Amino acid sequence: MTIKTIGYNLEHNLWLVVRLFFDERQDISVVSTAAHKDGIISVDTELTFEERHHTGSYSYPCANNADTCTKKRILSAVAGMSFYHTVQNVLPKRLPWGVMTGIRPAKAVRRMLEQGSFEADIARYLKTLYGVSEGKIQLALEVAKNEMAVLAENTPNQIGLYIGIPFCPTRCLYCSFVSSDLRHTKKYVYDYCALLAREIAYSAKLVDDAGLKITSLYMGGGTPTALSSDNLALLLDAVHSHFDLSALKEFSVEAGRPDTITPDKLKVLKAASVDRLSINPQTMNAQTLQKIGRAHTPDDIKAAFCMARDAGFYSINADLIAGLPDETEQDFAFTLNETDKLAPESITVHTMSVKRGSALNQHKDSYILTRAETVRKMLDISQSFMRDTGRFPYYMYRQKNMLGDLENVGYAKKGHMSLYNVNIMEETQTILALGGGGVSKVILPECDRIERVFNFKSPIEYINRFDEILTKKDAFYQLAARA
Repeated sequence: MTIKTIGYNLEHNLWLVVRLFFDERQDISVVSTAAHKDGIISVDTELTFEERHHTGSYSYPCANNADTCTKKRILSAVAGMSFYHTVQNVLPKRLPWGVMTGIRPAKAVRRMLEQGSFEADIARYLKTLYGVSEGKIQLALEVAKNEMAVLAENTPNQIGLYIGIPFCPTRCLYCSFVSSDLRHTKKYVYDYCALLAREIAYSAKLVDDAGLKITSLYMGGGTPTALSSDNLALLLDAVHSHFDLSALKEFSVEAGRPDTITPDKLKVLKAASVDRLSINPQTMNAQTLQKIGRAHTPDDIKAAFCMARDAGFYSINADLIAGLPDETEQDFAFTLNETDKLAPESITVHTMSVKRGSALNQHKDSYILTRAETVRKMLDISQSFMRDTGRFPYYMYRQKNMLGDLENVGYAKKGHMSLYNVNIMEETQTILALGGGGVSKVILPECDRIERVFNFKSPIEYINRFDEILTKKDAFYQLAARA
């Protein structure tokens, strides 16, 4: 594969679009030439594939006095659209998001709304510059407007807190998250939790010294409820003992695997003022659950919801996946209906993604992946279903290698939007991340920049190099003090 851009360094930008049509195993070459004159950016593309040549071009207006960032953004999109038009001669394919390859499509829309742009102008911009479909434009606009209501409440000294628990009872077929199979790493759990309690204590002092207030707290992973009641209590006690939570508006915990939920654990969570749970069926089809490595049944999901309601939890999210292996539109519709019977206040619909580090990717020749058009229909079904059941889209993100080049969307009933999810997706609030795999993000508004501080991913490395973890917290403090 060869990609050349003449006059501009656009190889990476163009490759993000090329990969939507071709993979590394195919022999292709792309040569693009770009010009900027008379208020127009234009790109000509020549595609060579299987010894045949195809050409195309695309242009978009750009003011001569536009800043460098604007010119680069337009040039990147025009190069993508030029290739998009050219490749239709070889491989006709509809892309719902066109050549918009970023993971946060609503972020750009929100910024334009905040700057006073009219919705019609935003729609025209997305369609003309990126080739975004009408349906996705309307979805992005709706998400952006709902996010703005949450973000309007933020103040500069507020932050979110993330606590990572990198353990799961088993590893799902599609998973590439920071997570260790407890069948192999159980002996490390207590040491990990004891050190995480130390990181909590150390970080709390830095947060206090920096004058920061925590408004959302999210314990994720992994599966936090894979821990024992005692270990959960150890960590939650540390949180309450050391952090000032007087400004806290939301405390969420991933109880993603129904087979890890017990009345005792729910009692510990409730006593710690956790007010939002995520119980994640992924699918309500028993055969699919077995296929993807989930050691529970649909009945276990229903029992977990009943336990959570009995324990006094009144804001529950359910994660579902569209496009799981061998599932049909009818299977997905069944999952939606069965999940709705449990009355979760929010439902997050994920599109199946073949992630590089997943078992599915390593053995993908053993599975039949759902066709792009089928997954698109599944998402269309979900969007109508959520509207009919009183849930509205409030955050959205995209990932690499998603089937159908689609998106993940969180839907919620009124009063149940997750503050943490909105802030982490829109990158408007500093996030302090503790534990294995945690990535702290410090927002530096004066230069419109984000600085990241990474914790070690695996629990073993976290334990063995814990002193470095505290050094990383010092780095976070120095950045946060600047912000």
